[in-house]
Amino acid sequence: MKRWFVFVWMLQAAIAVQAAEQGRFEPLFDGSNLDQWEHTEGDGFRIEDGVLITDLLQGGRDLMTKAEYGNFILRLEFMLSEVGNSGVFLRRGQGFEVQLLAPWTPWRDDLHCTASIYGHVAVTNRPDETTGKWYQMEIVCDRKNLSVSVDGEVCTTANIDEVESLKNRSLSGRIGLQVNHAEKEGQWAKFRNILIREFDREPAYVAVGLSDQDERVRLQAYDAALALGVEGVEVLARLFGGDDPIASSMAKRALFEMTAERTRPGGDAEVCMAWKEELQKQSAAVDSRMVGDYLGWLAGFCGK
Repeated sequence: MKRWFVFVWMLQAAIAVQAAEQGRFEPLFDGSNLDQWEHTEGDGFRIEDGVLITDLLQGGRDLMTKAEYGNFILRLEFMLSEVGNSGVFLRRGQGFEVQLLAPWTPWRDDLHCTASIYGHVAVTNRPDETTGKWYQMEIVCDRKNLSVSVDGEVCTTANIDEVESLKNRSLSGRIGLQVNHAEKEGQWAKFRNILIREFDREPAYVAVGLSDQDERVRLQAYDAALALGVEGVEVLARLFGGDDPIASSMAKRALFEMTAERTRPGGDAEVCMAWKEELQKQSAAVDSRMVGDYLGWLAGFCGK
């Protein structure tokens, strides 16, 4: 068991180091297009001078990403008019909304103001709500742990297991932006510089999830593991050879499914060859003969 605890500690340390790296953030909106979003002209959002604006009097439809996201850091800048009312949807489907609300309504308590998890978790450190200026918001979804910050100050934190109304909510889903609830001209919400860092694309993070005590976390991590590239082979091989029987079984199965996907008829030959080379490399590197033999057996499916 000692080897296993050391391995988990090393994985967690690796995640901490990676968290300091800024290059992992990728744009969801860079000011030029909405290619990563489901959008039709007139839906409720438009781009103007690199800024995403929602101000339709008829309301329109919310803007949703095409892809689903589970664990991530989302960074964006927002600005509200004097009567601005929008929000950021997370893990849409069975998810929740981070509120964006200008200080115009008497119902803007701490459970429904900017940076609150709307209707579920109140802010504990209320942000500045001056309208007509840009703010930086950072939202972290780390499995069951959530946090919302504005201009570098943490405003809201929660563990969904500890919030009755959030228990059993989905651990993945689409990200969305809510249309501004405009009733008159000049009421709007604006967004720019929307960036995301996906934890679920980082093998060390995924591996820790496969070892979690919560079955829902393990299953979400398993789905994330299947989407990893060759960089996931090493950490999955280590899990397979570890002392946690559930994580070992899941890692073994993930390696098999990943190999099956890359060796299906009509697949990309270069991708298949790169996969084979990584399997062979890790087969020679692992300490466990059982794991090495299994990786070598998988490599055989990739052809000569």
